Amino acid sequence: MEVESGSWSGMWDDLPDAARSIVKELIIHGPASRTALARTLRLSTGSLTRLTKPMVDAGILVEGDVVHDPVNGRPTRPLDVAAGEHRFFGVKLTADHVHAVVTDLRAQIVAARDEPISDHAPEAVCRQARRLLDELSGGEKPPVGAGVTLGGDARAAVQLGGEPLVDSGFLGWRQVPLKRLLEQALGVPCVVKNDVAALAHQHHWFGAARGLRDFALVSIGAGIGYALVVHDHLVAATEADLGMFAHLVLNGGGPMCPEGHRGCAAAYLSSESIVTAAGQGLRRPVTYEEVMRLAARGDKVCLGVVGEAADALGRLIAHIATFSMVKRVIVVGEGVELARVAKDDLGRALSADRRGVTNSVEVIIEADDFREWARGGAVVAIQGFVTGSD
Repeated sequence: MEVESGSWSGMWDDLPDAARSIVKELIIHGPASRTALARTLRLSTGSLTRLTKPMVDAGILVEGDVVHDPVNGRPTRPLDVAAGEHRFFGVKLTADHVHAVVTDLRAQIVAARDEPISDHAPEAVCRQARRLLDELSGGEKPPVGAGVTLGGDARAAVQLGGEPLVDSGFLGWRQVPLKRLLEQALGVPCVVKNDVAALAHQHHWFGAARGLRDFALVSIGAGIGYALVVHDHLVAATEADLGMFAHLVLNGGGPMCPEGHRGCAAAYLSSESIVTAAGQGLRRPVTYEEVMRLAARGDKVCLGVVGEAADALGRLIAHIATFSMVKRVIVVGEGVELARVAKDDLGRALSADRRGVTNSVEVIIEADDFREWARGGAVVAIQGFVTGSD
């Protein structure tokens, strides 16, 4: 597959950092006048004009209709990016499914598809991703970049011998050169990212944390994930760091997790722990969805289990806010329903552990949608394309 860049061809790779900053600002915040851009980016109007003119001529930026500049009242034509001119491919891999999307430069999904993984061999998964890309693209506007995120307990890429290698317990992979295999299969530059980190990047540029310099993201479900953004940068974390977070002890006398820790985050919040606790109380096997449904209907056993989990989530968020001093925490993952069913329990625990100071932390509960995780893959590809980084 050849990468076609249309009118952007031959120019994008040569853009200086200041020009890329202009594009980034417009992608995230939308159209803006030259005066507003110059003020936001601390550039002189002359420098901004010098940087934007060739991008307008090349079609990277477009001018809108004439309006009056809110800063100086003069007529102006706001600048914007030509978002539809480029496509990006995003993939979320779970233990048994491929979730794929194609987006524009603003991460708006233009096509999406989910399907079971037919063969778990890394090369076969890459071929399946290529087929999905071809089907979603429909032969029009092939992507200029792709981002693939790995679910569950996938380890971060390990650099050995100059090549990043990926381990994934859920997929049965060990030391897989996934980036190279993907680029060979897809024919475009690829980014391989931890799924929670990618979702944090998505919220930072386009979601609930847009415009914020500091926030945290917590993922609950089969595993417990965490990402922290401070001063506009994602804090780097190893797999060991993330594993410690999942087993942070919240109550030394609490239930035991599969790794033998009492009262840790995983013991309360993992879907396996919740299903096990509810099943013991009901004396029969249950699914996570059934536990949530019964709790919402007032079943005492399930309501008790979910209430304890929400209480633990509230305390976990309080710890995050206290240690990092962020004011917004986003909760995501297939387990987020517990935060809705037992919202009051979460709020009481958070308030109690924040010394009773109400509204000291804003908690945002996101919908569970694997396509949003795939969109996170597209976002890290967009970021690499715009900033020129990997």
